[in-house]
Order: sequence, then C-alpha cells, then structure tokens
Amino acid sequence: MKKLPFLIIYVLTTVSTLFAQNQTETDFDIYSQKVNSPKDSIAKYRQLLSKSHRAGDLEAFQKYGQIIFLIAEANELKEDQVSALTYLAIYHQQVDQYEKSLAKYLEAEKLSNSLPENSFSRILVQVNLGNLYNSIENYEKVKSSMQKVIELAKYQENPDNFIISAYNSLGTANLNQGNYHEALKYMYKAKDLAEKMNRNDRIIGALINISECQRHLGKYEQAIENSQKALDRMDHNESIELEASANCVMGISYYLSDQPIQALKKLKIARDLAIKGSFLNIQMESHEYLTKTYEALDSIKSSLREQKAYTETRERYFKTLSKAQQLKLAKESELKSDIISEQKKSILSLIKEKQVFIFSGIVLTILLIISSIIYQNKRRKLTEESSQLKDIKILLENENGVLRDKLNALAEQIQKQGTFEKDKQKSQTKKSSISVKDQQKYMELILNYMDKEKPFLDHEIKQSDIADQLSMSVHLFSEMLNVCFQKNFNNFINIYRVDTAKKLMQDPKYKNYKVLAIGYEAGFPSKTSFNRVFKKLVGLTPSEFQNKKTLTTN
Repeated sequence: MKKLPFLIIYVLTTVSTLFAQNQTETDFDIYSQKVNSPKDSIAKYRQLLSKSHRAGDLEAFQKYGQIIFLIAEANELKEDQVSALTYLAIYHQQVDQYEKSLAKYLEAEKLSNSLPENSFSRILVQVNLGNLYNSIENYEKVKSSMQKVIELAKYQENPDNFIISAYNSLGTANLNQGNYHEALKYMYKAKDLAEKMNRNDRIIGALINISECQRHLGKYEQAIENSQKALDRMDHNESIELEASANCVMGISYYLSDQPIQALKKLKIARDLAIKGSFLNIQMESHEYLTKTYEALDSIKSSLREQKAYTETRERYFKTLSKAQQLKLAKESELKSDIISEQKKSILSLIKEKQVFIFSGIVLTILLIISSIIYQNKRRKLTEESSQLKDIKILLENENGVLRDKLNALAEQIQKQGTFEKDKQKSQTKKSSISVKDQQKYMELILNYMDKEKPFLDHEIKQSDIADQLSMSVHLFSEMLNVCFQKNFNNFINIYRVDTAKKLMQDPKYKNYKVLAIGYEAGFPSKTSFNRVFKKLVGLTPSEFQNKKTLTTN
C-alpha cells in the first residue's frame, strides 16, 4: 500500500479533543444564517464529525464538514472556514477523489495565509496537504509542506503533535520512492515521539507504518509482529481504516512468507473493512493478494472472483485520479520456460528403450514379440496423435480465421484424403456406415451447437451431455467426431477451449487477468490441465503466448 491513510487521522483526533462534548443536532435551516453562539454550534458538529470518521461513516463525515463550513462562512469565522475546507478535502482524499481534494486544500491554504502563524487551522492545512501530495507522488511538494509544518509547529502549544505528522509524511514519501531504510528511520522517530506523548492512536499508526516498511524490506516476521501490536492496542474508538490497514499489511506479509492459510483470514478482514469504509486503495490491494492467496491454496473459483473484484476496484480507483499523477503499479512478470515437445520426448524415450533381461531362447523370443507389439501399438498411437496435433496446430495458428470455417475445411480435406491409396489403412479404420450426406448433416448440427451453446465453457462437460442435447447416441456422436474431424472428444473440446483462451489473452478487457483466470474462463477445470493442453496444442505455455503477444503489440 503506497498510500498510507493514518496521517489524516492523527489531525482529526487532535481536533476532536479541542472542543466541547455537546452532540445535539442543529436544524438544517440555520446552517447559512448568523447565530448567537456559532462557536458552540461548530464545536457540536466537530464532535459528530470526529465520531463519524472513527466509525468509518465518510458520508456523515462530509455532511458535518459542510455544516461547519456554512456556519463559519455565515458568521465570518475565517479560522473555522479553513478547518471546514480541510475536512472536506480530507473526505475527498479518503474516497480517493484526489482532484477535488487538492482543490479544497488549495482553497483552504489561500484563505489561511491571512491567519496568524500560531493558527491551528493554518498548520492543519499543511499537514494534510502534505499527505495528499504523497498520495499523488509529488514528493517535492511533500517536503515543502512538511517544512512549513515544522516551522509553524514552534508557534503551537503542542508542537510534537505536528512534528510527528511531518515525520510520517516524510517517511511515507521515502517509502513511495523505494527508500525503505530511510522511511523506516522516520517511522521509528514518529513512534518514539508518540510514546513520549503517550498517545495510543499515534503509536498504532506508527506501528502500522513501520510494519509496511518492514514487509517491503522482506522482514515479514517483524512486519507481522508490529501489525499485531497495532491491532492489540486498538479499541472501539479507533478508526476502522487503521484496522483495515493493519490486517492488510499482516495478510500480505503472511502470504509473502508462504503462510497462505494465515494470510487468507487477515486479508478477508482487511477487504471487508475496506469495502465498508470505501477505502479503495486498501480494498484493491486486499483483492490483489487474496487472488494470489486463493491460487496458492488451489481454490480456482475464489481466486477468479477476487481477480475480477481487483480489476473492477482498480478501474474505479484510477478513475478517481483523473488528471492527478497516477500511481505506478508494477506488473508481475511470469518466468519463461523452454519450449519442449512432449510428444517428441515420448517418442525418443521409446526409441531409447532397451531390453535388459536375458532369458532362455523361447522366453526371450516371447518377450521380444510382446515388446515389439506393444512398441508398435504405442508408436502407431503416437503417430496418429502426432497427425492430430499437427492438424490442431494448423487450425489454431490462423488467429484471424473463424474456428467453424477451419473445422469445415478440415472435414473436406479428410474426405478427399480418404480416396488416396496412401491413406487406405486410415480410411478403413475410420469407415462408417453413415452416408456422406448424413455425415454432412450431423457435422453441421455439431458445429452449430458448439457455436451457439458453447458447451466447452462448462468445466465438467461430458461426451454424453452433448450427445443428449443433440439427440444422438454417444456412439454416433463419437463416430461423427472420428469420421468428420478425425478427433476424439477431448481433443475436439480442447480445440475450442484453446481457441477461446487465445482470444481472451488478446482482448484488452482481459489484460489484467492472471493466466489462471483466463484458463478458467475458457473452460479448463484446473491450472495444470490448462498449461498442459495449451502447450501441447500451441507449442507455447499460456504465459509464453501472452508475453509474446504483449511484445508484439508494444
């Protein structure tokens, strides 16, 4: 998680301690009118605002911020106007609407320049503005804002409150730049200062920031330990965003240290809390690592579900950035493997087979005859399979053609080959009592059904299922596949699945899908079967094919 959310919460917690405890609601009609005690009204809504933020109710948080602004504007309370604009900017930042957030901060900053140096609202703007600049990766602006915070802090009653926020922002900037050791130094400074202040909320935030640095440094055990310390310190008064962040860091650290079962529990908690609080960045990263965790646990359906959720959340997240500088998300590249033909390996292994046992003449002769028969049968099957694979590869090579048309062409070619002497033996083995006219009728029936109903997308489809749907016996259906296409059922179905997978990998809508998800969408029941069949029919693994197409496109 590059964007660390806890920095905002520190300021809000400070704000909530500065005002009265009255939580009586104000009539909506008086928001834009002058009142006798505007400060008291503002204090009430500040309490409600702080409470709603801790509960993760961001819509209520925004509403109370708007109320405070209207009261302050109507009663010419510039200090409170600046604070209210900052709250509204915080709301937009919390829901990842960075453009709107930046506009509110800059409006607040401009208004605050006329306030005295000891103004709380003036330093409040800079603390949160620095955090926003971290989110949009403008690190020079982060440093500039934090320098203003450190300068203004000396005019405040409790300068440590603001210095600790500056440490966190500077630490986050270094974290986002990949300077993890430097970031960790700032995070520990923030933790030490929080302990000196005896502020539990700030200790919690510092521990989460530290664990985030440690997981990037590969210190997963320490990251898990510090995240747990943060969770142990939490009570009902803490923000659910802190809880979501701690669980997310812990879950990722468990996954990266090969503990998927423990990772699953923490990542699910983080995801659910992030969805509840509309924390898109945490939600996105939770979905991303749940995808990987479910894959490690061989739960294909769950992994696919999280992959889709990650893609949808990621699209929503980037839409919120608009003209703001988009965060860089590194794509994990898959290792390429050498292209080795399984069929060739099988044939070579048979050629290298030697009889090592020597028996008496009769026994040796019998064994040699039996071995020869077995060898010839295997060789014949491999030759037939090689011929089928050659046809299939030709079918799948032309990616611009329609699969139905290519299968029709193959059937016509097979019919013509049957007349040649060199194919006499093959033709006899495929001989059918069904007339050519009826064969054509059944072939069209089969191809139409495959195009319209797409039964190959069903992971558990059986030959009998399709035969039933076509009102054919299993024997007749199998015979037509053999006679018309010289394919058995599995090869016939896999042609459609591989063709579908290739198209999905070239479809921009599926560019963020993992290879496992593509295979599952194409009808393959497992990662193993997808890799094995795809390589057998295409000559490349799915990952190699996808990388090749990506390079070609670029």
